[in-house]
Amino acid sequence: MILILPIIALALWILSIFLVKSWRHFWLYLITNFLIVLIYTINTLYGKLEFIGHDEYGLGRLMLLFVFPIAHAVIGFIFALVINRFISASK
Repeated sequence: MILILPIIALALWILSIFLVKSWRHFWLYLITNFLIVLIYTINTLYGKLEFIGHDEYGLGRLMLLFVFPIAHAVIGFIFALVINRFISASK
């Protein structure tokens, strides 16, 4: 079950790209999403995460590395659905 969640998130991310590919701000959308995930991943791997508390085995970091990209993909997919609806309504 846990291994299927990143696959679903990747599928949602790819589907959201296809939904907004005709949008005039597509490249801004793509670059912004990539930078958000990159900055978050670097911060999670190398930053001080004091809000986790004592994380002896690194399970908090590992959980954050799975949870944020999945949440980001779901929010991005919802945003892509809204943008796609506006694109199709304006045609």
